[in-house]
Amino acid sequence: MINDLVLELKEKIFESGVLNSSSLFLKNMNTDARNSSSFKEEIDAQAYTLFKNDTSFPLLKENKNFSHLLNPKLTFMFSPTNSKNYRNDDKRLSIQNIYNANRIGSDTSYESGASFTYGLDYEINDDQGNEVFASKIANVFRLEKDEKLPKNNNLGDKTSDLIGILRYRPSDKFNLNYEYSYDNNFTDSTYQLVGSEFKINNFVTSFEYLNENNTKKSYLSNKSTYTFDKNNSLSYGARTNKETGDKEFYNLIYQYKNDCLVAGLEYKKNYYSDKDLKPEENIYFKLTIVPFGGNNNSNLID
Repeated sequence: MINDLVLELKEKIFESGVLNSSSLFLKNMNTDARNSSSFKEEIDAQAYTLFKNDTSFPLLKENKNFSHLLNPKLTFMFSPTNSKNYRNDDKRLSIQNIYNANRIGSDTSYESGASFTYGLDYEINDDQGNEVFASKIANVFRLEKDEKLPKNNNLGDKTSDLIGILRYRPSDKFNLNYEYSYDNNFTDSTYQLVGSEFKINNFVTSFEYLNENNTKKSYLSNKSTYTFDKNNSLSYGARTNKETGDKEFYNLIYQYKNDCLVAGLEYKKNYYSDKDLKPEENIYFKLTIVPFGGNNNSNLID
C-alpha cells in the first residue's frame, strides 16, 4: 500500500522575469510480501522524501510573422532517503520526463541524493501560434555517483546522457521530428528516433526510423493512407527490422466511416525470425457503432 503526498508552492515571478516553483514529495510504502520474491523484507514500512525546485528564464522576441522563445531551465532535486535498486532496469530519459520528480518511473521510491537538471528550449511559432521549429536539449549533473540508478542512461553517473529533440513543421503538409540521446562522453549515440509525415491532397504517408543501441532495437516503418472521399479510405503499413533486414509485418486496411458506424476489412501478416514459428496471416472484419465501441470477429482465414 502506497500513500503519496505532494506539497506545491505557488510559482513566483521575479521582476527580472525569472520563474521559480518548489515542490515537496512524501511517500509512504507498506509492504506485506511473505509470498513475493521481489522484496527482501516480508513485512516492511518505508518513508521517502524528495524536494524539487524548478527555475526558468523565458525570453520572448516577436516580429511581424514569427515569435521566438528561448527558455533556459534548471531543476534541483534532493532526497535524503535511499532509493531502491534500479541499476538493471531499462529506463529511458527523454525531454518529456527528464525534469520530472519520478523520471525513473517507479512507484516505490525516489532517486536519492542531489542532482541538477539543466537544459535549453528554443521555439519558433508563426503569427497563428503554430509551432514551426523547436529544439530542446537537457542533461543531468549529480554531485555523487549513485550505483542504484539505471545504467542504460547513465543517470547514476555524475553526468547523464545528453537528451534532445528537434521538430520542424514548415506547413501542415510536412513535419519532421528527431529525438536523440548521446552517452555521457557526448560521442556515441544511444537512441535515435526519426519521424516524418507528408500530406498531398488525399494521400498521407509517414515514416519512422528507430535505432536504440542499449536494446539493439532498430527498425524502419511506413504507413500510408489514401482517402477516396469522406467515407472511404485505404491504408497500408509495414515495418522492417534493420538489425536483421527482415520484414516484421505489413497491414492492409479498408475502412468505411459515417456518423453512425465505422466498418473495416483488415488484412494482417506477421513474420517471425524464429525458424520454428511460421508467418501468421489474418483477415478481420471490424465494426464500430459510434459511440458505443467496436468488436472484432474471429479470423476469417487460417
